[in-house]
Amino acid sequence: MRILVTLLSLLGLSLLPVAAGAGLRDVRPCLSEHIREAMDLNQERKSLYARLSNGKSKIVSDKLIWMERKLVVAVPFADAWAAPYQAAGIPILCQDFISMSETPKFQARHPDGKDSLHNYRRPDVEGIKDRLLELYKAKAYGTLAHFADAQIKELDQKPRYNCMVKHILESIRRMAALTPVHAAKSKALNKVSSEYLSRIVLRSHILLLQESAEIDAAAAPLQADALPIVCQDVPYIPWPSSDSF
Repeated sequence: MRILVTLLSLLGLSLLPVAAGAGLRDVRPCLSEHIREAMDLNQERKSLYARLSNGKSKIVSDKLIWMERKLVVAVPFADAWAAPYQAAGIPILCQDFISMSETPKFQARHPDGKDSLHNYRRPDVEGIKDRLLELYKAKAYGTLAHFADAQIKELDQKPRYNCMVKHILESIRRMAALTPVHAAKSKALNKVSSEYLSRIVLRSHILLLQESAEIDAAAAPLQADALPIVCQDVPYIPWPSSDSF
């Protein structure tokens, strides 16, 4: 922890000349806000789902909230690291995530009704994670984004299930596509690349796939029973727009 704080301090000092000439209005703890908004939404919907499922959904809600609680402890360091870049006009971490306000409205029942649980298939998250980490180590961000996209399209064949894994893959896709964009802008402005910050956040998301698959497995029987838990609790994360490049 001490090493990380020192690193953040040194990085902040290296960017001070740029940040001093930019408006601090662009600095926001976007990642912290995103996680806290997700926690609030899942806490709010926990009781709604519990009533609809006679308490069976509590394990899913608790797993979601627990994952978010673990993240919320670490993300302020990433936000502090991002602040000088944001002050310099690089929207790192803010552009990488989609507002929780884009989350679908709550519905008590899946519009298509019940489904057979036999249609649920746990994805090969270990194989997916290994390939993503391989591309991550090679810094092959474009290939990484397209590989994540291919997995998303595969999961879209059964959109009722595996929604948390899909959500994390969408986030990985977007971050991987934006990593070289932010890095190029930071180098052009001050020669201190933002790539390492992006890589830390990107890797943390890749490592979340296993826990996300466990959440999806717990949610699957409820989803088959027409309760759209998880799937309607996360916003769709698109590819970055062409304006980003």
